[in-house]
Amino acid sequence: MTGKSRNLFKLVSMLLVASSLYCAFGILGGGEVRFWISLCITSLIGIAYLILFMQNEKELEEAKKKADDSPDDTSTVSRYFMKYCPIPAIVADETGTVRAKTKGAAELLPELKDLKMLGAPIDVNSLTADSNGEMKTFEWEHYRVEYFTAVNTGETGRYFTFLFFKDLSEAHILREEAEDSRNYVALLLIDEYDELFSYEKDSKRSEVVIKIDKIAEKFVEKHNGLLKKLSDDKYFAILSEKELKHMEEKDYLALLEEMHSIHVSERTHVSLSMGIGRGGNSLRESEEIARSALSVSQKQGGDHVVIKSSNNDTSYVSYGGASTKTEVNSQSKVKLFSDRLKDHAKASDKIIIMGHNFSDMDAVGAASGLGGALRALGFSAYVYVNRETTLAMSLIERLYANIENEAKELFISEEDALELITEDTLVIIVDTNGKRNIDSPAIYEKAAKVIYIDHHIQTQCPIDNFIDRYHDSEASSASEIVTEVIRYNNLKNKLSCYYADALLSGITLDTKDFVMKTGVRTFEAAAYLKDLGADPVSVKLLFANSFDIDKLRSKLVEGTENYNNYAITCLGEDTFKEYSLINDDELETARRIVSERSSQNGVLLSGADLDKAAVSYAADKKAGIIKVAAAQAADQLLNTLNIKASFAVFRTNDNNIKISARSYGTVSGGANVQDIVKRLGGGGHITMAAVDIKNKSLEDVCGMLRNALDEYDSAMKSI
Repeated sequence: MTGKSRNLFKLVSMLLVASSLYCAFGILGGGEVRFWISLCITSLIGIAYLILFMQNEKELEEAKKKADDSPDDTSTVSRYFMKYCPIPAIVADETGTVRAKTKGAAELLPELKDLKMLGAPIDVNSLTADSNGEMKTFEWEHYRVEYFTAVNTGETGRYFTFLFFKDLSEAHILREEAEDSRNYVALLLIDEYDELFSYEKDSKRSEVVIKIDKIAEKFVEKHNGLLKKLSDDKYFAILSEKELKHMEEKDYLALLEEMHSIHVSERTHVSLSMGIGRGGNSLRESEEIARSALSVSQKQGGDHVVIKSSNNDTSYVSYGGASTKTEVNSQSKVKLFSDRLKDHAKASDKIIIMGHNFSDMDAVGAASGLGGALRALGFSAYVYVNRETTLAMSLIERLYANIENEAKELFISEEDALELITEDTLVIIVDTNGKRNIDSPAIYEKAAKVIYIDHHIQTQCPIDNFIDRYHDSEASSASEIVTEVIRYNNLKNKLSCYYADALLSGITLDTKDFVMKTGVRTFEAAAYLKDLGADPVSVKLLFANSFDIDKLRSKLVEGTENYNNYAITCLGEDTFKEYSLINDDELETARRIVSERSSQNGVLLSGADLDKAAVSYAADKKAGIIKVAAAQAADQLLNTLNIKASFAVFRTNDNNIKISARSYGTVSGGANVQDIVKRLGGGGHITMAAVDIKNKSLEDVCGMLRNALDEYDSAMKSI
């Protein structure tokens, strides 16, 4: 009953009493007329009283029913609580609809009408009698939300969920402050310090070291850190999480670029490797992480800052590699590995050598050259090459044409290799350090003893079960490393000149005819191969293209886009289909080749099996043509004036698109293509890199490439 109704009810009650008394006195002393008038008035007042009484009962009944249906009107206390409580709390029904809010919730969430709008991890359908009374929690922004579901016993199927919001902003701030105050270890290392000053006077060394110290001190002090010099080439630093949060790629690149500005000689400059131990729970643990990060930088050839992107990450982010490093010729390192390799060979019953998948001249040249050298030294060495996918078939055919008997013994099939492998068999992998790129994963997995020889920057999934390795990212090619390794043995008049041709072809390919990554050691290796009988003209003929490759390369060059002085050529879908199409003559040739090879291996294929193998062989050949043409187009585009780098984007199959990147390095305004493709998940060298991207359209990949180029340019401009 409202206030007005209550007052009216009191007034009518008083009038009824008064009129009743008046009527009673009228009987005693008044006339008959007066009595009947009083009785009428009393009756009317009585009727009014009765009406008000019935209305009051009805209102009480409705209030009781409403109190049973809605928890926000059960009593004056509940209404007062919901209206004035400053703590944010809401009540929602079984559909998730908000039925009531406290004052605090109305201020915090004025527009909230449904729990779904909150974005909370609450499944409205799970709020049943089974969860009745069970308190649960979840985090929302800087609040901890506690909630439970209550069952309305007055009506079946009705549930109400109560949510209470606890402000954690102060605790959140304190947690962030504690996190920001955490200190981490950083280790700095001057790359190739001893070799850098091996021919310099002590006075020059002192002058350069002072400059290095000043740059390192300035960088650490700028970021409120502490620096301590451990030795001539090593520094120990402490940096806080607060500073690391605000440091960007441009800050790390600026440090590396300042180091590059210090010249030891006309063409020799300083480079720095840095590992930051972000994420350690203690300084000791942070130092271990910093050592691992520094090791990653060294495996990338140095000149990188390696750090975790946040203290919760498990993977590293690498910045740098923007300069062409000075060549260091450490013959003692090669000599030691050469001696160890012979010891490993002596302790093995057989040696199987292979390269990477889709093997090129460098992989096949290094494998066959090393295999021929080990055979010349009296070891049982074999080479496996996947002839279905290799891009160096002309080299293999030349070896068969000139040293047929030896080539037949040297090159073996995958099946034969797997049968030959024992616990004492040594498997040597050349021209790759990644598990995913090996020409035969089956041979690798069966091998108990593995050695790898490579010149690429270490991949994200490297070979990790090796017993020895020679990894030199400063070498021009795997063939150059193999040549350096075998030169410490007296192979003159023992090693066939055709193996020397194979090694020279690998060097020629990766140096782009002795232009890219070519140093003194590269020419020394070539000179040694010439002494062994290598013929540069014969090697040049190995690179002769088919008409299809030349035609496709011309199409790619013709369709090139100049994007901010980057040459980008994309192999269109129609062109891909055209060059992937297998005609009848090609299929027949494939059938003949597959049939001959299978019969040589003691396997007879016919019918559907032969057709399937022939189609696979022909498709791989087509893919090889596209890959070679794209790489050559990228190389050719570098000769265009003012082009910083070139990129060929092409499809290798229905689910994979590849980008081949080329540049002349950072000399004369060139770009670091390794840094660019790294942003897309790829890798390689400063001058030559690549990336495979799966399940994306050609347009999407080209857009991703342009974004990566914009990011790279932005990072370079800030230095």
